[in-house]
Amino acid sequence: MIYYRDGKMQEGELSVAPMQPAFRTGYGFYETIAWNRRTVCHLNLHLVRVMASLEEFCITPDEVDYEKVLPEVVAANGLSDSFARINLFYPLENGRARTIVTADPFDYQPERVWKMRIRDEIFLSEMMRHKTMSHMEYFIAWQQAVAEGADDSVFCDPAGNILESSVSALVFSRDGHFYETETNYKLPSTALAVAAQHLKIERKVIPLSAAGDYEYVYALNSLGGMIPVSELGEYSYKLDFGTAAKITRLILS
Repeated sequence: MIYYRDGKMQEGELSVAPMQPAFRTGYGFYETIAWNRRTVCHLNLHLVRVMASLEEFCITPDEVDYEKVLPEVVAANGLSDSFARINLFYPLENGRARTIVTADPFDYQPERVWKMRIRDEIFLSEMMRHKTMSHMEYFIAWQQAVAEGADDSVFCDPAGNILESSVSALVFSRDGHFYETETNYKLPSTALAVAAQHLKIERKVIPLSAAGDYEYVYALNSLGGMIPVSELGEYSYKLDFGTAAKITRLILS
């Protein structure tokens, strides 16, 4: 693997100092961005989000010419003509965020349909507003979903209100109206921000008990676009490939 770190391209394994906060506590932030065989998708939205997190915690990142470096990392790994996942990592070491850029292949599957399980364990934290490198709870939730034959797990708050899934934002629809979950306990989604430029999406508290009141559900993230959901827990939904395809093209552009 060829990656960018400390102002230059490097090859081989990434090392992390074991006594630094990034290793000991997962202190750091990251972004996941799509390379669509031509360009980096919505780089500015991802930078705005991660820089807001870094600023909130008074962390200074390395200066990087992202528009130049990201395509170079993609090309160095032989991925310019492939669909790829770009990651920006900001591990905290010696009081600074050492910016790391990686790229690896991603198996993008258009017209995919997801089944979602409900995460029984409650996980609620103000840190859900940030994409942190301490991501164990989300990874376990995703692993459990896959082990049970589903695609992802959905988090709810103690009152039973839906928040988000482990890897995506959620949009619900009925009677031609679209709704995102109203909560402070979820990541500001870049994919949802793109969708909201083209669909009127209202914010609404959505209890799990009322999830069956909707005709359609979609999962949105920066690598998959807008993915129709056929099942969420005990509820089943119609599939709207038309809206999903339209918004996916915009998210992955």
